Amino acid sequence: MKKILRIVAILLLVIVLVPLAVLYLRPDLTLSKELAKKELSIPASHFITWRGAELHYTDEGNANGFPLMMIHGFGGSYRNFDSLAALMKDEYHIYRIDLPGFGLSDFPVTKEGENFIQDYRDYLTFILDTLHLDSLYVVGNSLGGGIAWIMAGDHPDRVRKVVLLDAAGYDTKNVSGRLAMFKYKSVSKVFDKGMPLFMSWKGMERGYADNTKIDEAVVKLNNKFTNRKGNIQHMLTLARAQQFPDSALITRVECPTLIVWGQEDSIIPVTDAARFHRDIKNSEVVILDPCGHMPMMEVPEKTYAVMEKFFKE
Repeated sequence: MKKILRIVAILLLVIVLVPLAVLYLRPDLTLSKELAKKELSIPASHFITWRGAELHYTDEGNANGFPLMMIHGFGGSYRNFDSLAALMKDEYHIYRIDLPGFGLSDFPVTKEGENFIQDYRDYLTFILDTLHLDSLYVVGNSLGGGIAWIMAGDHPDRVRKVVLLDAAGYDTKNVSGRLAMFKYKSVSKVFDKGMPLFMSWKGMERGYADNTKIDEAVVKLNNKFTNRKGNIQHMLTLARAQQFPDSALITRVECPTLIVWGQEDSIIPVTDAARFHRDIKNSEVVILDPCGHMPMMEVPEKTYAVMEKFFKE
């Protein structure tokens, strides 16, 4: 019996210690800001300063086309819209922004009790003013969708139409519970050497309905953005802040709104599409099936088709 217990104890140690060794003894995947800027920018990239921080956006497409802004979700970057931008660039003047603290954008120095929701509202006002965007369409996915409807409510005179792709808005505290690992300070030690690639794979698999559509090159690219110095720390900070927008503000949106949802979204339930439709009077809903949380990545052609129909109406 003692021998069996000893063997069991050794096996348990191996089960615990091997994963820890893999995490803590692995190569450092952190990418310096300088190297990230060099490797992850594109010719259309631009950098501006806001509150002392360097922020990134792209300016591309048809310079004479109607302005269209694309806003990514939590942990994402402007590259999440690569396929959609490629389909729309001949007709629209496209701006893809990296939200402060994500992609190639820094977040300004914070203070105790920082109001991150207000920060993002202020930044969107700043970039609209800086780019002289007095009339535009806005497309947002997940967190970016939440920012898109806030933006439409804040700037009804500027935002002409909105497309919400599996947007955040309701029960956001419950949704954030799926990011539980980011809430604990002890987790930050796990990411001292960046996010392991397998975790980026797992994140992508959760976001897709059909995992055969996942492109390995895209997963590796997303992993690099996540591991840009400062980005994971900002994700941890946001998760711990537990700040959520007031869903009552959704009713302020008056412009025509297209609500697009993946039927198999495992992050924000498809039932939220009906809630947005209820609260935004001038809205319509399209459910894509099969599709997960990121339609612009998983089914870009279908997403483009419903958006183009909406913009032409």
